[in-house]
Amino acid sequence: MRSYSSISTRDFMWNNLTGTIPKEIRHITSLRLLLLNGNKLSGSLPDELGDLTNMNRLQLDENQLSGSVPKLLANMINVRHLHMNNNSFTGQLPSKLSNLSNLMHLLLDNNNLSGYLPPEFSKLHSLEILQLDNNNFSGNGIPSTYENLPRLVKLSLRNCSLEGAIPDLNSIPSLKYLDLSWNQFTRSIPSNNLSTNMTTVDLSHNKLNGSIPRGGIYPYLQRLKRKTGIIAAIIIGAVAAVLAITAITMLLIFRRNSKYMHLISRKRTSSNVCIKIDGVKAFTLKELTHATNKFDISTKVGEGGYGNVYKGILSDETFVAVKRAGENSLQGQKEFLTEIELLSRLHHRNLVSLLGYCSEEGEQMLIYEFMPNGTLREWISGKKLSQIINHFVK
Repeated sequence: MRSYSSISTRDFMWNNLTGTIPKEIRHITSLRLLLLNGNKLSGSLPDELGDLTNMNRLQLDENQLSGSVPKLLANMINVRHLHMNNNSFTGQLPSKLSNLSNLMHLLLDNNNLSGYLPPEFSKLHSLEILQLDNNNFSGNGIPSTYENLPRLVKLSLRNCSLEGAIPDLNSIPSLKYLDLSWNQFTRSIPSNNLSTNMTTVDLSHNKLNGSIPRGGIYPYLQRLKRKTGIIAAIIIGAVAAVLAITAITMLLIFRRNSKYMHLISRKRTSSNVCIKIDGVKAFTLKELTHATNKFDISTKVGEGGYGNVYKGILSDETFVAVKRAGENSLQGQKEFLTEIELLSRLHHRNLVSLLGYCSEEGEQMLIYEFMPNGTLREWISGKKLSQIINHFVK
């Protein structure tokens, strides 16, 4: 019998992802076939994956897998990490997944799932992260039973076509991150919904009304808005204005840096830059080295005059883009701090957000949200510009 370490990716492609799981791999506890490892799998998942009852981690994100999520995955009773985001899965989420009592992370964002959110998921008492952004759910919105998820830390349902009222989530003591933006939620925010334990709350771009509940949430509730029905011409004008302001801001940054910037040798620089801005984290060089596999060439996704851009995976499984300054692009401390502060103020749905920075051992890096569907430059050129306009005038 071959060991797991001797089984190639081709061995996993049993009958084009259908048929019987080979006996040689039924004992494995971790299966990772994500894009970062050089894969781009397609086709549907076989029900036989459920036979891998010893599985602890199933990671199939960043592929082109399609079809429905197999119900028999519920037989993987020991699985803790189920990552199938950034694929093309369709159909209803199987309610039988609620049998996975050890499941901690369920990531199915950026797919084409539809139907309703299974209320049975309230049985997932070990669940810490439920991330289902950018799908096409409908029905009655978020089941009220989700109030019974005792260990839930992150609930992210951005842009999922959800409607109805937002349930009372204050009974979830561990909940810190809540993103329900770009949906169709109506009515007022429950008076006990916004716990002071939460550090990030985004309810923007919904149809909420009423008043903001009193309590200790105000330091964190920075982006609560009401979408009151804006005509297409105003939206297009707003987008154009934001892009113009961004271009002017970046030009000013460039001119300022051109005037004051001086070259710094990484080997001779020992001081670190430190700045405190809400929502912007100071990453360590060790964290980013681990996230990008020591800045391996396989994680490089772009380059420019500033330096190289790498795709990384943080310890919480978040994908990020790491912009690493080259030797000739290093700035003085004051200029680097100014750039971080200016970039942190830029917020728009069509612009990637600055998540953090790193300034250790002569390095200067900016960490952004990773956008799997291409850059802004690609989307505002050619046919994709017309797609943006058509989207706004619908």
